[in-house]
Amino acid sequence: MAAALPSSCALLPVEFNLSPLYRQRLSPDGRVAEVDVLWPLVHWERHRDEAQDLRLRPLWRRVAAADGVTTRHEFLVPLGEARFDATETVARLLPLFWYREHLHDGVAGQWDRDWFFTPLLWGGSSVLGENYLALFPIFGSIPQFLTYDRFTWFLFPLFLRTTKGDMTGTHLLWPFTGWGGSEVSGRPYWWRVLPFFGKSVTPSKSESYSALWPFFHWGRDRLDSEHPRSSFQFFPFLGWQTGGAFVAWSFLWPLFRHAENSEKSEPGAPLAGGRYVYWDILWPLLRWIDDSYSDKPLHQRWITPLWQRTWTDRQDSTVWLYPLIWLRRYWNKASDRRDTYVLPFFWRNTIRYKKSDKSGSFDKLDDEDDYERGVDDHWRLWPLADHRVTRNGDWRFRALSPWPFDGIYATGVREAYDFAWTLWHDEGDALGNRRTRAVAHLWSSRNYAGQRYQCSVPLLFNFVADEDGSRTLRLFQFLPIRWSSKP
Repeated sequence: MAAALPSSCALLPVEFNLSPLYRQRLSPDGRVAEVDVLWPLVHWERHRDEAQDLRLRPLWRRVAAADGVTTRHEFLVPLGEARFDATETVARLLPLFWYREHLHDGVAGQWDRDWFFTPLLWGGSSVLGENYLALFPIFGSIPQFLTYDRFTWFLFPLFLRTTKGDMTGTHLLWPFTGWGGSEVSGRPYWWRVLPFFGKSVTPSKSESYSALWPFFHWGRDRLDSEHPRSSFQFFPFLGWQTGGAFVAWSFLWPLFRHAENSEKSEPGAPLAGGRYVYWDILWPLLRWIDDSYSDKPLHQRWITPLWQRTWTDRQDSTVWLYPLIWLRRYWNKASDRRDTYVLPFFWRNTIRYKKSDKSGSFDKLDDEDDYERGVDDHWRLWPLADHRVTRNGDWRFRALSPWPFDGIYATGVREAYDFAWTLWHDEGDALGNRRTRAVAHLWSSRNYAGQRYQCSVPLLFNFVADEDGSRTLRLFQFLPIRWSSKP
């Protein structure tokens, strides 16, 4: 279809709008830029990067990159997708089917494959001979599953074995009976027969035990320091932890919990001389934390649901009338982000970027001169509108905008369904390119960075203004009135 579009549309005006029956637009170079047939069913457009985008709304979409190799299909969005390029093929129709084929370590001609059919049947193969087939819960042995290097089961939960690095865990009637460890000396090991007894040991560092789980727990940690700590808990009635200058206790958790160190921290602590105070009363209603003792300082004040505040050396967050109003600020080595949420109706995110001579540290900067001029700014008044501006000058405005997600959670959704809700869509960039449309193309315009401006209203007229000063107004889409803005 894409190859035939330029010749098949050449006899029509460069801006032509009989929406919803047919609409087309040619770009200044004479090539087809957009076509709609029986709006909203069939749509085709050429992107700025020369990718060709064909949609049969709302069932299917195909985007073919200019390289002729990379192609993406979307169907039954957001459930179905198929992607093809020189190094990877991915196809999915969740939750029924998923397939991935990719080059092994990037070596041409060597492919690894993984797939599942329903969440119950899994399979795959590797050029290293690591083939597998799994039928949950009957049997299976899957590499790189969840967070493990290998995940093996037989009649789950009767038998389960996990491997991660040099650590292996074996479970009988998971999660009640199991043991694990490593053949490497000095590595952690554990075993448990719940609810009767459990044990976990990291040699020379920590050890913990449980009996009649979840009621009795005790152990020791920081065994490699001058001030090891001991702990005991009779859950939920009473618990304590002591060691060196540190003490903690809980009573009828979650009603009361407290921890603190003495005024003088233990020698060798991450921040010697720091202070640690922790109070939970009727958790999560009341909380007070001051931690300048550890290497990750933390301060919290909660009077839930009226007010909560958390601040560290990398964030400052306040919540009012939890969970309705959130005011948050985060900073890192490169940027500073501020979030405002009034759920579910309004949220705004802004990101400023540190100048090169200010980046590289986690310092909190409040001087505007410390930041680059470009700002990423996105606000949404849900479900009425959303607006986005990027640091490079791209911008976008939509009304209505009921889909609440962005990023990967929004892939293909607008392209498949926004015909059903969009009243107005306006977008542009710093070069002067701009594109506007109303529902059913009752108004449609496009500016090609000053080279050409085009607009139209179905049946009534279309208008084209070129950079050479020529102007053409076509009444009822066909009757031309031409003039020039230059003498």
